[in-house]
Amino acid sequence: MVYMHARRGGGGAEKPRIVVYAYEDSVTGIDPSLEFDTGIVVLGMVYEPLLYYNPEKNEFKPALAESWEANENHTIWTFHLRRDAVFHDGTPVTAEAVKFSIERALRAYRERGEGPGYIWEGVKEIRVVDDYTVQFVLEKPMRLDLIAAASYGAYIYSPRVLEYAGVSDPLDPALRNWFDSGHEAGSGPYRIVYYNPESEIRLEKFEDWWGWKLVDNPDAPDTVVIRIVTDSTAQLNGLKSGAIDIATSVPLGEIEGLVKQGFRVYNMITYHNYVLMFNTRRYPTNITEFRLAVAHCIPWDRVVKLALKGYGLPASGIIPHYFPGHLENYTYAYNKTLARQLLEEAGLYGKNLRIEIMVVGGYEQEVVFAEILKGELSELGIHVDILARPWDTMAEIGPRVWGDPESVPHLMINDWWPTIPSPYDFLYNLLHSN
Repeated sequence: MVYMHARRGGGGAEKPRIVVYAYEDSVTGIDPSLEFDTGIVVLGMVYEPLLYYNPEKNEFKPALAESWEANENHTIWTFHLRRDAVFHDGTPVTAEAVKFSIERALRAYRERGEGPGYIWEGVKEIRVVDDYTVQFVLEKPMRLDLIAAASYGAYIYSPRVLEYAGVSDPLDPALRNWFDSGHEAGSGPYRIVYYNPESEIRLEKFEDWWGWKLVDNPDAPDTVVIRIVTDSTAQLNGLKSGAIDIATSVPLGEIEGLVKQGFRVYNMITYHNYVLMFNTRRYPTNITEFRLAVAHCIPWDRVVKLALKGYGLPASGIIPHYFPGHLENYTYAYNKTLARQLLEEAGLYGKNLRIEIMVVGGYEQEVVFAEILKGELSELGIHVDILARPWDTMAEIGPRVWGDPESVPHLMINDWWPTIPSPYDFLYNLLHSN
């Protein structure tokens, strides 16, 4: 992330402070219970969970709950809500709102398989003790504090959204459409005033937010403009011209130069993995030896140097470095001799195989990785076609593998970041099978 100090509007008396934040993807949705993708860039500023979690310090901070406790075996958790929190529609944040929001997320997952509500599996009952006390009764011991601080599926909003959307059932599709049309009823520091998921989202300061008297930055912007800029070079140029204050995706080779020019660059550890996914229902990626051969053709050091420009690490297993449950020495060694042996054992060597790999167009890291892999596999007689597509297209194509695997590429690059700070989030979502 590259940052310039935010600017004031021009002329005379002090004008509202505006920050323009460039984001590289269109926003896939802003339903606080159902959104499970790029909408996080909006949700975290408009809505709040019960708790916040700092993974570096392994500590919790109050959000809408100012205190909480569990019984001895962690099957009953009680949260006490702050009394000064209000939603953007002026109604108070209450235990009933917590119950409504969480039950909708859980129902959507249980009944329709939609959204991140799986994080609440194991919740047997949500009890409204009084207006500002809510109790979760669980089927088994759970770390509900981690779940209550989730980055998806844990946001609280006003139950009056049913009235606003003109529906009675919280799972009525019209409610999701209401949210995804740019409406909201959160309690966070900013409210939505303009919403175009393909080009720009404009947020304005919610003056009645309880946290302004506590916030670390008293000079927080009055207006946040989230501008969709899919091209990294365009983000770079916008940053240099002053049209953009914060860029989230610039060509990695430009970062050192930006530092020298006085830009502030935040280079930090994230729990974000790129994942190479195989279509195991299509030939030849349905053959184990072929998949292993591909894995042994990845020159990790070169990928980190060329695709990531040194800003990353080779993964070891599905769980990211520094994340709970991460293990070392789970990386497939780069070994072309072994790759050839595997192909020979499967009768695939010398068959002039042709496969497809799909990447997100404009994602420099993914495109360079695909080009490196293409070169490596070509030395084993395997031709690779690189298909660059927008992320929303990839997200639509991927699930077809269950019904029409021949229409899905052999390889797709996906990425994953955690919903909750638990290895379960990676292991279940990426590896579980029914």
